[in-house]
Amino acid sequence: MAHRPTRLIYTDTGEPVPHADFGYGGPYGTFSLVRFVALCSRASGRTDAEIRVVTWYCGATLLKPELVNRTVVDIGKELGFSSDALSRMIRKLVKDRLLRKSGSVGRSPFYEITPYLVYRGSGYAHREQLKGWNPPHIKGLTQEPEGYLLVTPAEDDDVRPENFLTHINSAARAIRAVQSA
Repeated sequence: MAHRPTRLIYTDTGEPVPHADFGYGGPYGTFSLVRFVALCSRASGRTDAEIRVVTWYCGATLLKPELVNRTVVDIGKELGFSSDALSRMIRKLVKDRLLRKSGSVGRSPFYEITPYLVYRGSGYAHREQLKGWNPPHIKGLTQEPEGYLLVTPAEDDDVRPENFLTHINSAARAIRAVQSA
């Protein structure tokens, strides 16, 4: 059983003091909301299908990095795309520096998402990863991100990629609805 830290309680009200878990010794995830919102905007010129692919890579990277090392055929089946359609989208995302080839098995390449959008690991490792990438090309990005959202799931949270993707996809739909109105 995982050790649960002692919660501080306000003595006058008996309510727990708000806190945020942050494991300095272990991996954590960063997510650039400003870049993601710009990517979802109409001005970016991205299709909904491309946004789904980027969202899948974001969720897989943050929650289960080993999911990223899957073939285009496997990812296409999960997302409901043919391997040809997904390959075309991936080529476009690679050209715009949102994805890059991270390895392969035989003739099946694997891709990773830009650490400018999402990264899982220590702060030092994140900084080192950024040195190897040029910032992605996102049309409509008018504001340089000031910071990232820190994602630190607790040990006992029921965190699955499909939960993350559902929340991000609904946020993207809401953003597009507001911008089209």
